[in-house]
Amino acid sequence: MIAVEKPNSSPHWYVVRCVSGMELQAAEEIAGLGQVVYLPRFRKEFRHARHKGWSVKYLSVMTGYLFVMASENWPRLEGCDHVSEVLRAADNKPYPIADAVVQEIRRLQEAGEYDQLRVHGRVDPGSRLKLLGGALVGRWGEVTASTDQQVVMLLEMFGRQIKATAPVAILGRTE
Repeated sequence: MIAVEKPNSSPHWYVVRCVSGMELQAAEEIAGLGQVVYLPRFRKEFRHARHKGWSVKYLSVMTGYLFVMASENWPRLEGCDHVSEVLRAADNKPYPIADAVVQEIRRLQEAGEYDQLRVHGRVDPGSRLKLLGGALVGRWGEVTASTDQQVVMLLEMFGRQIKATAPVAILGRTE
């Protein structure tokens, strides 16, 4: 749930909707106007289709949205090429977001909570990993045993822990 700040408290952050997939360009345009912009992003590691090598791509955590600190320049901001609109309340004033919410998103981003990076090499028992592929994608589990090619882990499912074996190639780390 998003906490809303009172209009007179500071700092104020506002949500700006931009053209989907063009968040970085929108952030650069807004920053060019002298505004403070925060675009939450995460790293995703993937295998390239042609050369089969592994690459890391940076993607937006909230596709089509970014945060802008308080501004009196809304008409100029909405005139940017990649900006669709500033989210507004019923009274047509920009909708303020609590600084604590933005800072928590920033903290999670910096801690790598949104990242989808694969595991490299052997994993120590007791490590928490996330499945990045397969039928159980998105599930977290604790490693009980490991080789260089696969791990045995306990997944929380159906109200109990289930033992599963997964190849290292589809696993991601929490940190």
